[in-house]
Amino acid sequence: MQGREESGPVQLVGEALFLRVRAIPNAGRSGIVGVRAGELVVKVQAPALEGRANRELVRLLASHLGVPRSSVELVGGESSHHKRLRLPSESGGAVRALCEVSD
Repeated sequence: MQGREESGPVQLVGEALFLRVRAIPNAGRSGIVGVRAGELVVKVQAPALEGRANRELVRLLASHLGVPRSSVELVGGESSHHKRLRLPSESGGAVRALCEVSD
C-alpha cells in the first residue's frame, strides 16, 4: 500500500494515522510497555471478555495522547491480541513519543 511504513507501529496511510498494538489483557496494572516486533505493547488490567480489554485499551491510549476516547477507533483485531487503531492525524507527534517508551 502506498504511503505506508511497515517497520514501526505507526503508519500514515493517506490522511489517516494508524497504530499497531499488541494488547495484553488481565495484567497486574495497565500501561505502555514499549515497542516489540513492530507493535506498541500495551498491558491492560481488564479481562478479554465482552470487549472490556478493548475499551480499556482505547481509554488508556486516549489518556496518554490527550485526545477524546471517541477519536481513538479500533479498526482491526477486535478479538485478537494484535490490534489496529485509527488515531487523529494531529496526534502524530504524541503517538511517536509514546512509541519511544521502553520497559
